[in-house]
Amino acid sequence: MPEPFDLVVLGSAATEGIKFIYGQAAEVLSEWRRRRKQDPSDERDLDVPVLARAVLDAPPSGSTASAAVIARDYQDLVRLSGALSPYALNQADVSAGDAELASAAGQLRDLLEAVYGQRFTFRGERREHTGSLVSVRQRVGEVAGDVVGADAGVSGGALAVDQEVTTVREGGSVTGFSGRIGSPER
Repeated sequence: MPEPFDLVVLGSAATEGIKFIYGQAAEVLSEWRRRRKQDPSDERDLDVPVLARAVLDAPPSGSTASAAVIARDYQDLVRLSGALSPYALNQADVSAGDAELASAAGQLRDLLEAVYGQRFTFRGERREHTGSLVSVRQRVGEVAGDVVGADAGVSGGALAVDQEVTTVREGGSVTGFSGRIGSPER
């Protein structure tokens, strides 16, 4: 479940927060498309610097974007970026009571946090600081397919996976972490 994006708490900074999320997603998507055109088989993580850091409460801990997460969530990244574009491009005003906007912004931020393996927290928010641990908690009854807690490259942030499964049926699998820990490969 996405963590809420509280437009009321952010107040006048909500627009800047939305511009940050939209702009960062645009950078990730642009780099992903450039890479796919250049070499569709390249599965290495991407180096996509974090922009507009002044709106964040702390410096980000790295710029490594997980290729696996982008590939998995590409359509959602595009859809949610589209939902935020009128606000990020000053074509519409942010209203503190707009639940649909708050939901889209929260979902896109959650995806970016999964892509980067770290939090993006804005000044004035009460949540873990930017660059801090991303936690995954899964409670699953019966597994017949594949369940993965996190599929990411972790080089700067921190990741914690907490899984609880009742039953794994034949052919099913549960993986806590799949990916790479350490410096990005170049």
